[in-house]
Amino acid sequence: MKRLKLAASGLEFSRMIYGTWRLLDTKPTAQEINRRLHACVDLGITTIDTAEIYGLYEVEQALGAALALSPGLRDKLEIVTKAGIYVPCAYHPERQTAHYNATGARLVKSLEKSLRLLGTDRVELFLVHRPDWLTRADDTAAGLNQLLRTGKIHAAGVSNYSASQFDLLNAHMEKPLATNQLEFHLLHHDPIHDGTFHQCEKQGVLPMAWSPLAGGRLFDSKNDAAQRLAVTAQSLAARYGGATLEQLAYAWVMAHPSRPLPVIGTNKLERILSAAQADKITLEHEDWYALWEAAQGRRVP
Repeated sequence: MKRLKLAASGLEFSRMIYGTWRLLDTKPTAQEINRRLHACVDLGITTIDTAEIYGLYEVEQALGAALALSPGLRDKLEIVTKAGIYVPCAYHPERQTAHYNATGARLVKSLEKSLRLLGTDRVELFLVHRPDWLTRADDTAAGLNQLLRTGKIHAAGVSNYSASQFDLLNAHMEKPLATNQLEFHLLHHDPIHDGTFHQCEKQGVLPMAWSPLAGGRLFDSKNDAAQRLAVTAQSLAARYGGATLEQLAYAWVMAHPSRPLPVIGTNKLERILSAAQADKITLEHEDWYALWEAAQGRRVP
């Protein structure tokens, strides 16, 4: 697995990232999660993406329990976590309305809770999960800068920020923001057109791509785009060692010149293994656009 450096942060992340949004869907034991993390490390997927809200605030604790089973495993990983989304749930019955909160004080409190649940004294990267329309950028930055100074986070970044929101927050940071985690896949091309990928490339910031398989819609036989993509992938497979649509979809994301890091979302070891093979695929220009045309259902303009 290739490794890439996140701009001025000095951090090196694995080319592909293991995401934990749906980690608890199959109700795994701590031992099962531990085995999955070891399998990722064996494949060179050492960067783990999580968030305070994942599993309605239960995923980080589950990860912490799994990490505790193998002393030394945590030090082989780069942990990314996020905060800023707060919703009513059994874990927080006092909340009445889902909301964003990116005030510095709230982010500090959330990160400190994440460290406690994960059983670690720092995370490599901490992201503001969503823009908060009611918080000034200098307030958000004050919390992130405090965490950077204390060493509780090695770098800070954002998720789902527009180019202008990224610029505004970055202007108040003592260390430049390290990434912007964005939705990007064959059925969602917005970062190519809205300036966010251009901004990342200009600043040398490596974006992260969440939902690189469109939440499974790429394989929905009732989806017209998925049907076209299946045909196109089959026509390209022999050129790339029998690559599957899933592998080609990851390769398509990684081929963009801003060099997005796709976040893998599966709980199945065999699919993690399969996904890792996409790191070896370099799509030809024509084939990348062939997949674009299949996804769009029209010719390149």
